[in-house]
Amino acid sequence: MLELLSPAGCTEAVIAAVQSGADTIYIGRGASAPAGDGAELSPEELAKCLRYCRIRNCRAAVCINELVADDTMQAAVDRAVFAARHGADALVVRDVGLIGLLRRVLPDMPLWGDVRMDIHSVAGAMAAASLGLSRLMLAPELTPEQAGEIARSIPAETAYCVHGPACAARSGQCYLSAMDEAHGSDSALHCGEPCRGRFSLGGRMDDTPLSEADLYRIDHLAALEEAGIPCVYINGRGRRPEYIAYVTGLYSRAIREHVPPTQDEYDRLRELFAPHGIADDLASADPEKAPPPEKLTGRALERACADIRRGYMEGELRRVPVTFYAVIRQGRPAMFAAEDSRGHRAVYEGYAPIDLGRQGITPERVQDILYRTGGTPYDCVGVKCAIDPHMDYADEALEQARRALLTQITDQNREAPLPRIGELPEPPLTTVRRNDPKLILQLSRAEQLTPELAEAAPDLLYLPAEVLAAGVDALEDFRGQGVGIAAVLPRAVSDDEMPVLRELLATLRGMGITETLAGSLGLIPAALEAGMTVRGDFGLNLTNRSSMDFARRIGLASATASFELSARQIRELSGVMDTEMLIYGRMPVMLTEKCLIRSSAGRCSCATPTSMSDPFGNVFPVAKDFGCRNTVYGAKKVFLADRPEVYINAGLWAVRLLFTTESARECGDVVRRYRGLNRYTPNNTGRGLYVKGAFAQAAPSDAASDRIL
Repeated sequence: MLELLSPAGCTEAVIAAVQSGADTIYIGRGASAPAGDGAELSPEELAKCLRYCRIRNCRAAVCINELVADDTMQAAVDRAVFAARHGADALVVRDVGLIGLLRRVLPDMPLWGDVRMDIHSVAGAMAAASLGLSRLMLAPELTPEQAGEIARSIPAETAYCVHGPACAARSGQCYLSAMDEAHGSDSALHCGEPCRGRFSLGGRMDDTPLSEADLYRIDHLAALEEAGIPCVYINGRGRRPEYIAYVTGLYSRAIREHVPPTQDEYDRLRELFAPHGIADDLASADPEKAPPPEKLTGRALERACADIRRGYMEGELRRVPVTFYAVIRQGRPAMFAAEDSRGHRAVYEGYAPIDLGRQGITPERVQDILYRTGGTPYDCVGVKCAIDPHMDYADEALEQARRALLTQITDQNREAPLPRIGELPEPPLTTVRRNDPKLILQLSRAEQLTPELAEAAPDLLYLPAEVLAAGVDALEDFRGQGVGIAAVLPRAVSDDEMPVLRELLATLRGMGITETLAGSLGLIPAALEAGMTVRGDFGLNLTNRSSMDFARRIGLASATASFELSARQIRELSGVMDTEMLIYGRMPVMLTEKCLIRSSAGRCSCATPTSMSDPFGNVFPVAKDFGCRNTVYGAKKVFLADRPEVYINAGLWAVRLLFTTESARECGDVVRRYRGLNRYTPNNTGRGLYVKGAFAQAAPSDAASDRIL
């Protein structure tokens, strides 16, 4: 039977998920909480939540699924150890550096790969499983067929998203919120969902072209189980506990009782909890194609939610199987015992019965009373009796025995097993680098290559693999200057597209191109197998020394530090291996799975770059990516030519200028400015995140629930 994994970002959401039938919950900031609430459970609340789940035989995974900078690494490890000591069954993680440390500190703790790892192919899943992850939360963009292929091909378990708010961006590849001063970073679980706002695209106002309908895949459950997927999960980011309860209940009944939602339940779901409509896949997740019914708001919504809330706050789902034993013999104290499904045992001694000389207590009566476990988490699945005839035993005494036995078992379930805790290893050794970084130019189009740009003599040139494979005559000018050429690989490649990528790599190798830039774990093995030197791009989300050390150990020649880090944080990690820093250009703030241009215009015109603008006048270029995906670039260009001390003193191996919409002339002007040969300043510039960074720590919540035991 499928395991149902539900989110819980606050104590009430824990209750809602458990009482509505979740087999497992994942707890933490970013899992579920009221919209705009990025606070994390306090340690006291987390301990209570874990105890609440343990008593009710609901597994609990604790989310430590943000990217971690070096200055917050110790705090992340401490949270993991705290969760382990209080009975967490698993940890949901994303940061490759943190994963390596936790394998040492908590060697017996199961680690699950978070959805933000963007696991969307067999190769990516194999790479993630090789880190020691026992379960992978697959990317929501996958179809059930693609997810089934991954589940059959890897040694780790998989979990597939069946319900919840969908993002326009691929999981783990969205930085839009970090670039907005009013919000934090999605990588640090502070996403303010600016994508839900109004944008115009393609010259007309689309209202909300980035706002997707909610996924609803309840009709696929049987097929998913048949495909070998052991677990399905609900996404609850930004949703209230009543949503968790209602959706978990629908899926729990569909899995256990094979009962699909009624039309009334379906309509209720849409009017209460599907503000953007619902769809069963991202290809049809355009709200305009799946318009919701008239939504409840205001008092009507609160009244409906209050009814749902009473169900999980006032009831108790009997979910822990327990077997009772009763021995009532003449001349001896009555003995009672109980055993739950986890092997916890309890014994209770009652008074010695009296021989009435006539009909006494019957096994049927004992069974009837011991079966009465309503109002507790326990479900009596059997009563075994050994009773002498004519014995007198009061109903009240049987009820007392039942209560005493269940109390003992509850007390046993409260206690978390002690985990094995290892030592936190020393940080990777760093070396002092020279303050003369190489210059790398990354271009988007062949038209940007000019002899004048070649004369600027960059050390390395990055171009999209598809552009290089098509043949670029202008490269000879750069080769004549001794400039190295590297192919930029796409960040997302499905299993169906892997043969195309392998053919592309073979073509490039035949052209004498031996270096690639990879921003996805799943592409690194293919590039290495093709005999390429592989450099790591920003899509790997490397934010600490341990993650850089991981990149070095898997064979990368260099790695790009995340542009969500501050310049100070980049200096901390740059000595582990050859490190790049993006110091100019529009940062790629979103990678979409579907073509935004085609969704807006009704036809594919990806070959022509377009732009998207918000009501405040910010313009975000939109460009074609591999497989008719789109990359959305930031509205402002990061510009540091007037602040060279920011990167010159960072110990970097190389700095990179990223050109997207710039003309060939502007590319040359910018390069010469960074070379100190002119005073050119592009329009619409900013410092990016290099001043403040994106990884501010969240303050713990002071909220608590008296329902938590």
